[in-house]
Amino acid sequence: MNAATPDMEKELFFSIIIPAYNRAHMIIETLETTFLQTYPHYEVIVVDDGSTDNTEEVVKAITNPKFRYHKKTNEERAVARNTGFNLAKGDYVTLLDSDDFLYPTHLEEAAKYIKANKNPEVIRFDFDVVDSDKKVLQVAAMPDNLNEKMIHGNYMGCSGIILKREVAVRYQFNGDRDLSGSEDYELWMRLAARFPIHTPKKVTCSLHSHEERSVIFNIKQGPLVTRKDLLIKYAFADKVVNKIYGKKRHQFISNSLLYVSLHLAIARINKASLQYLLRALSYNPLAVFDRRFFGIIKTLLKRNILASFG
Repeated sequence: MNAATPDMEKELFFSIIIPAYNRAHMIIETLETTFLQTYPHYEVIVVDDGSTDNTEEVVKAITNPKFRYHKKTNEERAVARNTGFNLAKGDYVTLLDSDDFLYPTHLEEAAKYIKANKNPEVIRFDFDVVDSDKKVLQVAAMPDNLNEKMIHGNYMGCSGIILKREVAVRYQFNGDRDLSGSEDYELWMRLAARFPIHTPKKVTCSLHSHEERSVIFNIKQGPLVTRKDLLIKYAFADKVVNKIYGKKRHQFISNSLLYVSLHLAIARINKASLQYLLRALSYNPLAVFDRRFFGIIKTLLKRNILASFG
């Protein structure tokens, strides 16, 4: 009897999941980067979250045999990603937003890493941030000991994340619409409490910085505060998260308040920004050493808000 050799082992199959809503003008460029993958064993699933533009018409013209399209009623991107998880045939799924890009070796690097590291559940490669001319604006290098660092902020984002399919299907994103914008961080906290997050030191995808990015632009105080409150509520409602991170809950709350303060400062909602900054310090005085603290102070000083407050 001949023993099986590595060459005879089943090749890993990947599912690239792309949620889309009114992205007819961007999604083809995103999809083109998926079809240029050097690794051959994969599928691409676009989950159209009830687009009202001509996204359906644009993507249905694609004839690549790796491509699948699924349209559903609008329920926000968390549910769209979950739909993709449930449709996926891959051993692993990788997420990609409909305005971001994969480098050609993304899946090839993933396959090599997975085989060399005993099938990890969660993988976060580094990524860069590019403008519309593909000029690299910055590189987001994942910190060492990412599981420990997750209490301090959402380092991971979404595009390029790689998950075992059974993990993705079991845990899934929280579909509460009011959590949208922080639904990824809430899931990463649950996964970080259960699995080591692997961080190969290679850039394999790009986040596209443009004026339509919903988390950065069109900031409104009410929804922003609500989703951060929900993030805290849902994350620590999980018993495993509480067990692993419960003693640092005050740091998590402080960091969430810093996030709110920073984004309110960006949106020129100045006095509310200062109020949330002070609340952040009340939960964790060491937040004065956080780079976001200095960014907020610098922004508010430029507008003389600190001098006039009170």
